[in-house]
Amino acid sequence: VLSDLEEDIGELNKENMWELSCETVREQLTNSIRKQWRMLKNHVEKLDNQVSRVHSGALNDKDVISREDHELETEKLELEIQQCKEMIKTQQQLLQQQLMAPCDDDTTLLLQDCYLLEEKERLQEEWRLFREQKKNFEKERRSFTEAAIRLGLE
Repeated sequence: VLSDLEEDIGELNKENMWELSCETVREQLTNSIRKQWRMLKNHVEKLDNQVSRVHSGALNDKDVISREDHELETEKLELEIQQCKEMIKTQQQLLQQQLMAPCDDDTTLLLQDCYLLEEKERLQEEWRLFREQKKNFEKERRSFTEAAIRLGLE
């Protein structure tokens, strides 16, 4: 029962490691997307503020952006948005491929080595506990034998 339970725990550890890896990648991807959107949002808000100041007459002529510059900036932003969307799509495809594709031999060997090392450390700990228990049983046996001898003598 214990060995079956330990095997189940080992399998759960493997699954948790993959889930943790996927969660980390997903979190990094999400954070990257949020950061890019925040930068874009701040830039658009800045442009909106400039436009509203132009309409209110608060800007000087040197602060006003020409229509061509505005259109160029808008085109650059649209191109950047498109590139970001393509990058996100590519990252999603790669993540899906990684999740679907089986591990290569090197990764499998490394994982097996890792699990074997953990198993070896666990067995060493069990052997240490076993030797300690054996030593305690020997002491008890000697004490019991001495008590039996004293009882026999009395």
